[in-house]
Amino acid sequence: MRQNGLFFLLLSIFFLSCRVASAQISHGGKPFFLQNSLFRSSSSGLPSGPLKGENEPGVFEMPAFNLDSIMQEDQLNERNMQRSFRFAHKFFTNIEKNKDAALTVLPDGTKVWSVNIRSQGAYSINVLLTDCELPPGGKLFIYNSDYSHVIGSFDYRNNSPEKILPIQPVAGESIIIEYSEPANVPFEGNFTVSEVNHDYRDFLRKEPGNDGGSIFSCMPDALCSEVDESLVRSTVLLIINGSVACSGVLVNNTENDGTPYILTAVHCLNDSLGLGVSKSPEHYITQSGTIIAFFNYNRPVCDSRLRGTEEMSMAEAHPRVIAEKKDVALVELREKPPVYYNVYYAGWNMDEDGGTGMHVNLHHPDAAVKKYGKVEADLSVVSYPARIFDYESHWEVPGWTIGSTHGGSSGSPLFDRNGLVIGTLTGGSSTCRNSSPDGRSDYFTILHRSWETTDANNQLKTYLDPNNKGLKQQMGIDPNRENPLVRLSNMDFSAGDILDVSTLNPPNLGYVFGSSNLSTTEFAEEFTVEDAVEVFGAYLFVPPLSANGITSVEISIYSGTTSPEILIQTQDFSPQYLDYSSSDGFIPKDKDMKSSGTETFVLFNYPVKIAKGKFFISYKIINNSVPFCVYNAKFAGADRQNTAWVKDPLKDWIPAIAYPPAQGMKTALSIQPLVRNTNIDSLPEIPAGKDDPMFFDSKNRILSLREPASEPVPVNIYSLTGTLMEKVQFSKGEKSVLLAEKAKGTIGIIQLTLANKTYSKKIIY
Repeated sequence: MRQNGLFFLLLSIFFLSCRVASAQISHGGKPFFLQNSLFRSSSSGLPSGPLKGENEPGVFEMPAFNLDSIMQEDQLNERNMQRSFRFAHKFFTNIEKNKDAALTVLPDGTKVWSVNIRSQGAYSINVLLTDCELPPGGKLFIYNSDYSHVIGSFDYRNNSPEKILPIQPVAGESIIIEYSEPANVPFEGNFTVSEVNHDYRDFLRKEPGNDGGSIFSCMPDALCSEVDESLVRSTVLLIINGSVACSGVLVNNTENDGTPYILTAVHCLNDSLGLGVSKSPEHYITQSGTIIAFFNYNRPVCDSRLRGTEEMSMAEAHPRVIAEKKDVALVELREKPPVYYNVYYAGWNMDEDGGTGMHVNLHHPDAAVKKYGKVEADLSVVSYPARIFDYESHWEVPGWTIGSTHGGSSGSPLFDRNGLVIGTLTGGSSTCRNSSPDGRSDYFTILHRSWETTDANNQLKTYLDPNNKGLKQQMGIDPNRENPLVRLSNMDFSAGDILDVSTLNPPNLGYVFGSSNLSTTEFAEEFTVEDAVEVFGAYLFVPPLSANGITSVEISIYSGTTSPEILIQTQDFSPQYLDYSSSDGFIPKDKDMKSSGTETFVLFNYPVKIAKGKFFISYKIINNSVPFCVYNAKFAGADRQNTAWVKDPLKDWIPAIAYPPAQGMKTALSIQPLVRNTNIDSLPEIPAGKDDPMFFDSKNRILSLREPASEPVPVNIYSLTGTLMEKVQFSKGEKSVLLAEKAKGTIGIIQLTLANKTYSKKIIY
């Protein structure tokens, strides 16, 4: 918080206004408008272009509002020292699926509901869904009116006890919510759009400039700094209630059990705290339920304009500690981050001597990629200048050696000389002046002031030391420390390799390794591993494109001894991020692919196990009229080996150096698979007998037990070669689960254990 010359930048990003829902991880698939061109152009209520008339079924226009007045409020917050970053105006709505959505019934009995929402002038829209409950087989998507940004699907796995689903922002001033379900679902799904958030700051394209006069010019990108990489993995961007952005940090506890606690600032959850206004416990429950935490949003290549991946996010949390008078908030995500997020749980120091020596800050100013700051000085214990918090409850950073903070930095961690968290940012007055910090102060909470309080249910000790071990310091933990995840790359930026976009020479048009007037449409990158690995997915570096939504590109993984030979798995390339609105909850939105180059992570439907040797990651352009390519390398040295491949229509796969348009160029494609070491599983044995406790509905991909599970039942599904394709689980009392979509005719082997007896069953998708 800042007062007078201090910018009190409360980083309360109410980006997604939903209450507590399960972590909103989308589950792939395609909306009906992509599956069926007849449906897309029918009079079904699903628009195939700009928003239609408001009187049409399922079409809703948000009212106009006074943007100048809102911007004046934002400026007042800055003058009051707040370091949060508000970017959206909230509309409270009551758009009910069964009452207000347009309904189409397809010939096979599938029902499709659609709601079209427009807010004129919005850069993006996010929504909050309440009363949300989806059955197995139901699928919910959100996309914009030109289909350039699609997020989803969400299904029964996103249901929560509170029936809330916050959805991440979708680019544009008009969005469509599409929900479909087959005829034989056990119950009809339901949802209400309770909030619509209008982005008035172009949040999706917000990115600090690199020019010397920029207010971000003294803030190095985190991964391009001297800071420990594990601390970078612990720091997260938070979007709250669909309208405010803050920072936070994932922290460890004394049990080292991976409970997903995030430390941030209370004012990120209460935008009236700077005025001394307290809120009820119910308010904090609601606000925490709207949180979306973005992991690994970093600059992937130093000195570039590449934006980091936005695909690794989780939604909804529950408040554990809300210390208003100290500005300390501890919230717990509803689920642990998935393995492939590769997170780090930061340690902490609750001793009073944490203010001595060098300190480091990691944060997301203006909701941009993660930034780094350092101060080489002892810190003072002070009272916050605005006098709204407890006496001597803050550390004062007397001016940064490197870096600064800004709006959106609120809640970000301050690490001591040993890499342990000692506080989180409340506010301050530091800024960058040209390329140097200005020497003004910032203020961080003193965590040990919130360690023990008069309320045992509202103190950090209760959650971070649950078994009362009496520790005042706790080291961080990497849950993947025994088998680390690694990004493979054939580019060496530290040696001088640079990203390039090779284009065709006239009279041809287009990219050498992408869309063009030529008939070549598939390109691959080669990788060699010395041991068996498990491939979770791949990062692709994509240059600025002329369109946002990428709906006609497929990512595949091949095995082969010399070239791509055996296709193992294919996944649609559909860059999205999670958004939230009060009306639609958490929804995926299409990623902005126009304004700058982007790093996008593509998750495979199931991890792929590769034996020692070569494998290949490819991208195939289904519609060559849609501009698409990835960066290729301009090698610094002539001794580098070519690893790029092209699928020639006549010669099949050939190395890029033999591809005539490449003119003998040795290069690599900017694809980086995420892998870790593994053992190759053997095929599970299928026992004989008629006591089969399960059956599979191949049409709807529903696996069912003959009796409800008396306890949680894990299920493994293998390919015929022994590769683990998917893991699901029957919860206690559950009888059916939905399996992931596979190519028609795929054979799987299901294995589960009931009453200490293992069963296996062959299924065909």
